[in-house]
Amino acid sequence: MLEEGSDAEAVLIGPCVKLRWDLKSFVTPGYLDGRVFILYDDCPCLVYGPVSKDIHAFDECVSLSSLRQVTGTIALFIAEWCGLEPLSPHY
Repeated sequence: MLEEGSDAEAVLIGPCVKLRWDLKSFVTPGYLDGRVFILYDDCPCLVYGPVSKDIHAFDECVSLSSLRQVTGTIALFIAEWCGLEPLSPHY
C-alpha cells in the first residue's frame, strides 16, 4: 500500500472534505487485495472503502449510507486524479 501522505491520499482528502466525510487511516491484520498489485506488478495502490463490521464473518455487514458516501468520493477522486473531458454534442 502507499505510505501515508502520498499524492493519491492528498487527492482523496479533497472529495472527503467536500462531502463532509471523515477520512480515517488504520492498520488491518487481514489480507488486502491491494497487496497483489504491489507484490506482482510493483504498482502502488490505495485501499479505501465503506464503514463495515465483522468483515469476512458469516454476519459481515456494511453501512449503506457509508457506501453511498464512498461511491461519491471515489467518483470525485477519479475526476480529479484522471481529469475530465467535455462530452461531445453527440451525447
